[in-house]
Amino acid sequence: MRRPVALIAVLALLLTGCVSVPTSGPVERHAPAAQQANPGVEIAPVPPAQGATPGLIVEGFLHAMATYQAGYSVARQFLTADASEQWQPESGVEIYAASSAPQVSDSGVVLTASLVGRLDAQGTFTPAAASTPYLHDFGLVRDNDNQWRISQPPRGLLISQSLFGSTWVRSDLCFWDVTGTVLVPDPRFVPKGTVGMQATVRDLLAGPSTLAAAALRAPLEQQLDVTSVTLSVNGVAEVDLAGPTDLLSAEAKRRLSAELVWSLTSLEGVTAVRVTGNGSVWNLTNSTGEMNTGDFDAAAPALPAQSDQAFLLSDGAIHRAGWNADPAQSQPVGSLTRVTAIAARADAQVVAAITDAGSRLRTVPVREGTSRVELAAQGMALVRWTRQGELLVALERSRGVRLRMVRDGRGVSVNTDALPMGRIRSLAIAPDGVRVAMVVEEQGRWVLGVASMVRETNAVRFVGWRELSGATWAPPTHRPVDVGWSGPADLMVLLTVATVPQVVSVDSEGAVAADVGPIDSTASAQLAVGSDGRAVLRGSDGQTWRFVDDFVWEAWMPKVQQVSLP
Repeated sequence: MRRPVALIAVLALLLTGCVSVPTSGPVERHAPAAQQANPGVEIAPVPPAQGATPGLIVEGFLHAMATYQAGYSVARQFLTADASEQWQPESGVEIYAASSAPQVSDSGVVLTASLVGRLDAQGTFTPAAASTPYLHDFGLVRDNDNQWRISQPPRGLLISQSLFGSTWVRSDLCFWDVTGTVLVPDPRFVPKGTVGMQATVRDLLAGPSTLAAAALRAPLEQQLDVTSVTLSVNGVAEVDLAGPTDLLSAEAKRRLSAELVWSLTSLEGVTAVRVTGNGSVWNLTNSTGEMNTGDFDAAAPALPAQSDQAFLLSDGAIHRAGWNADPAQSQPVGSLTRVTAIAARADAQVVAAITDAGSRLRTVPVREGTSRVELAAQGMALVRWTRQGELLVALERSRGVRLRMVRDGRGVSVNTDALPMGRIRSLAIAPDGVRVAMVVEEQGRWVLGVASMVRETNAVRFVGWRELSGATWAPPTHRPVDVGWSGPADLMVLLTVATVPQVVSVDSEGAVAADVGPIDSTASAQLAVGSDGRAVLRGSDGQTWRFVDDFVWEAWMPKVQQVSLP
């Protein structure tokens, strides 16, 4: 489900140990599309040794928390009896910087570190603000056997970023949107291995995360549970469900199966899913019961790329060019002039254009070239297509009506109460057409965040805003300028650091980021991103660069005012 880009796990939430985002130099590679389902060799946690020092007790406890166990029985052995009874390891996870270690002194053992982020009980990640301090005194005391034990554990799990990165993995749970037409990722983090696959199914049955719930369908009315999940040598995840599965209609089974298939195949090694309900195989697509993403491809979180075209705005007119064609062979699209912003539809057959000093929104069929006015309003600055064929327009306002929508040729009311106040500087709609990433400027501060759209009969409203900027990978010194979706749950973000451009690849939770360059361009004004992984950086002087690989951006067309990649 994810575009295989090179990432540095700066927040250490996936496959490797973590470092800070560099501004130059080599990049450690891994493929986020390959989320490890099988952890390989697991190192079992070791109980406390007789006579262990306070420092070894805390170190052993931290390692025991990093390896999943039902009830965390080994980790509890490092605690006093009262502390073990009160400790709630399933309440969430706090991840701290790997460079920190507990400090042992005559007064006890204390961990002072920078907090990287938190997981709630649902497995949803929230990045911590850059340089957020974390301080914890473990309260070492001697028990009745004169052994050192911890009397003050954290409320939930406390794991260093390096250990977290080697034992936990991101799982893209997929839920139907409220219209029931498309599957939308709702990423969580789960322990590696089949226990993580079982956690994925359990979390799926429990329903969407708190922030995403308003935009996604609720779980089934029938209360189901997962008995087990096993993975065959052929990559088939065998899901055994318990509960009133016989009460499910064929349609309910189909919808749940689509969610299970797309969710579990986000983990490496899972190629298909077979579901049994109380021992009875769900033969929905074939006699074997095996289902894969192809059985539910119409609802895929991201549809396959339909075009390799790039659309360019130059001298107020629209042009198009093949991605690998000679830039000199670009062709005009329509005859519009005084165009200030463009957006190409996913199929590359229609281009939306803002003209007449921001007062007209027009659409231009690429082949016919005859434009049509879709909306008349003042101060239109940005336009984007949704997967559902709507046009979302940002206005040059910091208050009042800041977004307008056109659906089936008619204006739709847009409720932005859940969004931060300020002018919308950048707008990017996810391949599912439900989630939106944007950069908002208010009183000199530029904020990057993600929200979801809830579609109603004659209206759309935004819900679930969560800010991503201000975290380790984008501290206050790094101003977000532009953003685009490079996959179903991945973003590319243009930052400026003391006027120097920096492009960062980051997941939609703000959990994993990597600097991908450039290293030799001038001040940049725009980052255009296609859901197939293509990207173009435009400088303030109109020069463009195409993304080739990490820190490799190839000079492309000059004198460009704006770029759109369908």
